[in-house]
Amino acid sequence: MTDEQPARKPGKPEAARANRMGDPWQRKDGLWSVRVYPPQEGARPQYVYGKTITECRRNAKDKADELAESKVGGRGKTVDEYFEHWIGHTLPQQVRAGEIDESTMDSYTDNARNHVLPGIGWMKLADLGVAEVRQWQDELLVKKVQRRKKLRAGEKRLPPPVLLSARSVAYSHAILRRPLTHAIREGTWGIRENPVELVKAPKQTRKEPQPITPDEARSLLVAMAGDKWWCYWLVVLALGLRRGEGLGLRWGDIDFDARTVKLSVQIQRRRGQLVAKDLKTEGSHGTMAVPQVAIEALQKWRKEQVRIRMKAPTWPNADLVFTTFVGTAIEPRNVNRQWAIVCKTAGTRPIKLHDLRHAYGTYLVAAGVDIRTVQGQMRHARLATTQLYTHMLQDVQRDAADKMDAIITDLRKPAKQIPRTS
Repeated sequence: MTDEQPARKPGKPEAARANRMGDPWQRKDGLWSVRVYPPQEGARPQYVYGKTITECRRNAKDKADELAESKVGGRGKTVDEYFEHWIGHTLPQQVRAGEIDESTMDSYTDNARNHVLPGIGWMKLADLGVAEVRQWQDELLVKKVQRRKKLRAGEKRLPPPVLLSARSVAYSHAILRRPLTHAIREGTWGIRENPVELVKAPKQTRKEPQPITPDEARSLLVAMAGDKWWCYWLVVLALGLRRGEGLGLRWGDIDFDARTVKLSVQIQRRRGQLVAKDLKTEGSHGTMAVPQVAIEALQKWRKEQVRIRMKAPTWPNADLVFTTFVGTAIEPRNVNRQWAIVCKTAGTRPIKLHDLRHAYGTYLVAAGVDIRTVQGQMRHARLATTQLYTHMLQDVQRDAADKMDAIITDLRKPAKQIPRTS
């Protein structure tokens, strides 16, 4: 239909279309008109006008968008009100669809309520612009937070608050960007562009990871051997496991004859409870070959666990390899605390437990194992992830430097005369 088409008299109101609009018609006074139907069932249509049919349709689309926004209450709503919709509806839908993990949803929720909403939750969603986002981010960079709320043994007062790290601010930046993107896609909240995408997250200073040296590894192995969880430490190191993967290991997952283990679940704390959940990624699943030293340690630990089990009044989970002295799953935070004791006993610097996984990749590469093989052993989906774990040891770097010395020295030698041929 063009602007020159003859006028059409309106008949009975059209049924609501998928785009919530009827067909335009031209009135006797020359104006074009169209009915726009509100999303609410049973609501009366509203009339929109224009001097031309093109203008009429454009105005009708704007009216349809406005009515759609009014259905959800998006227009005039605050950032706080949209986040409650995002947290209460969108995130659970993504969890059920397998797009994100439940622990990720909890992390988004906690961070949003601690760092995002206190600063800009009161603002109108449609009024949030680049200047407001930049101001909010700047305020986070000077925000002081209390890391701990409870005193530790021997403490008389809590440590002073510290500034929120650039990493935490960047994470908050990402969390604000994500729901606003969803709001734009939904098209019913009065926001048409994401201002967060126009503001760069703060630059993060990455600390150069310090690999576990051979001397530290030797000291740790001695300290591990004398600890109550000696087998757990050894298995985590020998297989390059994540903390929760080691805690979720089951006797039924281990084939002692084939010397393999099939990883299936991990133990994590979620919402105040210990839960067995799926592994981090699809690539984390799989059957791994187990070093003989770890097989022998597990066989010894199984006998030791039987003796412990006989003394316990109850034993709720007979299949878990690593448990407390009453057969329950081990609290992940207690693992970190016990590992700190192992490091202190070994006389090393404070080393993170996850650094054993770094050491696993580092020593395999240093021993000449192909990086692709290491990637498979560490169950990484991307090679770039594996390369983050394979920090070169100083003695390997020195060996490479010495070889380069020999190469340059050889190149400095006078070139041999090549006899001419007739």
